[in-house]
Amino acid sequence: MDDRDSANKMLSGDLTVIELVSGFGRASFGLGYAALNLAAALERIGVNVYLASLDEEKDACEACEAVGLSRERLITGSPIGRSPFRIAPLLLRRLSNIPNNGDVIIHLHGMWTYASYVAGALRRRWQCPLVLSPHGELEPYALTLSPMKKALASLLYARRNLKGANCLWALSEQEKAAVRAYGFAGQVEVIPNGVNRAVACSAQQVAEFRNRHDVSPGSRVLLFLSRIARKKNLPLLLKGFAKNVKARPEWKLLIAGGDERGHIQEVRHLIHDLGIEGSVRLIGPVSGREKACAFTSASLFVLPSLSEGLPIAVLEAMEYAKPVLLTDGWTLPVPASETYGWRTPAEERAFQAALLEAMSASEDTLAEMGRTAQSIVRKYFDWDSIATQASSLYASLLSREGGCFHNGNQGPPSKCHCAREGSPD
Repeated sequence: MDDRDSANKMLSGDLTVIELVSGFGRASFGLGYAALNLAAALERIGVNVYLASLDEEKDACEACEAVGLSRERLITGSPIGRSPFRIAPLLLRRLSNIPNNGDVIIHLHGMWTYASYVAGALRRRWQCPLVLSPHGELEPYALTLSPMKKALASLLYARRNLKGANCLWALSEQEKAAVRAYGFAGQVEVIPNGVNRAVACSAQQVAEFRNRHDVSPGSRVLLFLSRIARKKNLPLLLKGFAKNVKARPEWKLLIAGGDERGHIQEVRHLIHDLGIEGSVRLIGPVSGREKACAFTSASLFVLPSLSEGLPIAVLEAMEYAKPVLLTDGWTLPVPASETYGWRTPAEERAFQAALLEAMSASEDTLAEMGRTAQSIVRKYFDWDSIATQASSLYASLLSREGGCFHNGNQGPPSKCHCAREGSPD
């Protein structure tokens, strides 16, 4: 069977793909968004896909409905505990009940949670290929966070999953390099995240949004929308904004996102110490129409992160035709000639200068950059196009009929010690 036959077999519904992630409900981050929207796009192009997570069923159903994923494609596991320590003892059993005709792919999103344990156990039970998407979790900075938790997860299941993965899915060439630096020598494919089309907001909805957050009609909005976490480097943004807003008082900084590990208290204290309470709004997590209004209200989007894979929020801002100001440390896989915003080192003086240039630009200049940004994401980051790339990858991994997929092996059974020893790891 060649790759074309295998792809046709997939699209005919004979092959089963399981997208497995810790969570994709309202409390999840970009990783969950990616898994959810990939599953929905795979279903649209005819793939027999299931989406499994540790979410509460109600939250999971609402999220599936929002992206048009069929309810019967959802598998949850009666979760116990709170993220990131949530477990779901029934999830493995429910996944094991999926009809398995021998052509199954497991695609795991994330490295360190209970979902990773489930993926490894299911792979060993079914002896099927495993695709692993780290979503930036193997970047050097990310590895310094919660080292004890990662060491324990690595000992229990993550190291075995990495060793057994048939392919790692990297979001960019930079993440591919990080995966190699971590020691993975197997197949790595670079496929970016996608982004959904912008949700239209009426002028009245935008006006009401601005009024709720005390942003006057004449103010210009600088938007940060992401987790409020140390990795996102908000002190750099706040210090740069504090110095520039004195010269550009028409700007308001909106910080949208959920708190991670109490970092919001540090952010509040810094806002007070810098004396910029009147120019900064902490508006909390946003979703749905509120999120759409946040993007629509903005003139400029900013993400000063220390490390990223391929952040969904940046792609969303570009889809809403907003120019972006980004720090170095990760790459956006688009042609360097495209002018969609600003790039700057994550260093105070350089960041302040880039931010001042952006805040000094006219609305016409920002709008022109925003239109370029939107054309970029619609060309390179369409979910259905990415689902087609994914289906081709899955097909290629299953095109070697009769092969053994134990411990990342992709050759004939004689090349794997399963054939000699008769037992999986």
